[in-house]
Amino acid sequence: MNQNLLIVDDEREILSWLEELFRCEFEQEIGVYSACSAREALKLLNQIRFDVVLTDIRMPGMDGISLFKRIKENWPRCKVVFLTGYRNFEDIYQIINHKDVRYVLKSEDDQRIMGAVQELLTLCQNEMEKQNQEAMQKEKLKKAKYWMQRELMQQLCAGITVEQMDQQMKELEIPIDIDRKMLLYLLRLDGYQEEFPKCFAMEESLRKMIQTNMAVFLKVFLYTIDKQQILVFVQPKEAREDWETMVAVSSGMLEYVQEIFRNTWQATFSAVIDAKAVGVSEIPMALRSRKVAMIGKIGGAEEMIIRMDEENSLEDLGGKYVGFSSGKISELRFLLELRKQKEYFSCLGECLKEMMQKKSRHDARALEIYCSIAIMLLQFINETHLNEPLAFRTALYKLTRADIHENWLEAAEYLTEVSQAVFCVLDDNDNTLAKKALKRVSSYIEEHLEEDLSLSTLAAIGGFNASYLSRLFKQVFGEGINGFITKKRMELAQILLADSNRKIQDIAVKTGYLSTHSFSRAFRNETGISPSEFRAMKLEEKQEMNKR
Repeated sequence: MNQNLLIVDDEREILSWLEELFRCEFEQEIGVYSACSAREALKLLNQIRFDVVLTDIRMPGMDGISLFKRIKENWPRCKVVFLTGYRNFEDIYQIINHKDVRYVLKSEDDQRIMGAVQELLTLCQNEMEKQNQEAMQKEKLKKAKYWMQRELMQQLCAGITVEQMDQQMKELEIPIDIDRKMLLYLLRLDGYQEEFPKCFAMEESLRKMIQTNMAVFLKVFLYTIDKQQILVFVQPKEAREDWETMVAVSSGMLEYVQEIFRNTWQATFSAVIDAKAVGVSEIPMALRSRKVAMIGKIGGAEEMIIRMDEENSLEDLGGKYVGFSSGKISELRFLLELRKQKEYFSCLGECLKEMMQKKSRHDARALEIYCSIAIMLLQFINETHLNEPLAFRTALYKLTRADIHENWLEAAEYLTEVSQAVFCVLDDNDNTLAKKALKRVSSYIEEHLEEDLSLSTLAAIGGFNASYLSRLFKQVFGEGINGFITKKRMELAQILLADSNRKIQDIAVKTGYLSTHSFSRAFRNETGISPSEFRAMKLEEKQEMNKR
């Protein structure tokens, strides 16, 4: 996690000293910012997230205590190190018991000041990790519950009932009584041209709209069949048999939700409803009949609500074909875009499994699956301009020739081969782009050694976020950004000291240091000798060379 430090002091000499202390000698790579007044600090606090603020406790205009209160309004998790030139027990009394505060005297050594900041940065990191762990645990429980609900509903829709299923439903908070009849409505997101993340958000929004607007005497549960279709279970909260009333009320609710959904998402959904209540054993056949009605009666039309009539009996419709789910293709495309290779091939395997089981070369179902995947791959290849690099890895023309394969197993192997080639090319492109961006950053550093080289500035140059840049730079160059900057500054300093008569103060400014003292300290840390000693040594070497 990239962490930021803000230093606030109205004495510019102290401010410069502290800024250089944390830029040059602080072991951890952090973003360092400075402000010479509380007002200037507040401007930065309105723009940037800070983890720790190191501030003078006594300043004109607004003291450190008042600044602390304003900091907590914007950034409740921000920690503060108060720095003062003298002991003031009244100030200490106000802050001594606050867990996010440390109090350090200016007279104490550099290590004590850096230690106080490091302690609070570590505290921030630990709090963030704890929060992340809690959030991850909560999300895991939520996902576990979702998948357990989904598994149970899949069994129900497949006609499988298990022992104590009613008890399992209660534990998973599925408000369906399997011993009583229910209404089943099938919903479909129309068009379905959006990318996966937006579709998922749309479905979640639709789910909440239906639950919120359902009549109070009815209970409802939504089961997502795939990324496009949702099955709605409706039951009365108390035993009653006036199903026509329930259908009228719930269908009216769907019309109302259609309007809200359209205004919110600029998208529509259609629905198939039926006044005939069904028992648990009838659910699989009822679901198939509604899918067929969705295809046959609605087709590609949008924002329709149709009611099944007596002609569409379960027996007549139950055996009809339901087409290959476009949701799977959208999921494949989504996983490809996010470079989620493992998840992509898992999903691809599910799509190809049915195709590989077909024996006839003329099987329409297998052809549909093949063409759907092939078209998705071709669209992605064209949009990302991968045609040329892929030409050296695989034969793309076969994507439009399902008949060229000996059997469907060979066709499945080919689609897998093309997918693997796409991921290989994507990896090569991503690595090339990252290296080019890092080259821009390293070149910028070498050309602007006398300027501000904060992590946020360099991140903007490279087009990364600061945290990712820090990790990637160390991975590629084998050292941190601060270490790289210091090395380059010292290389320039050595050249200037050896080959020019510039004053050491001028060389300090040229290499990005605000004072001769800071430059000398950094130079000694890097080379083991002072700038003056280095210059004298190089002069002596030149004189020896001239004598020869």
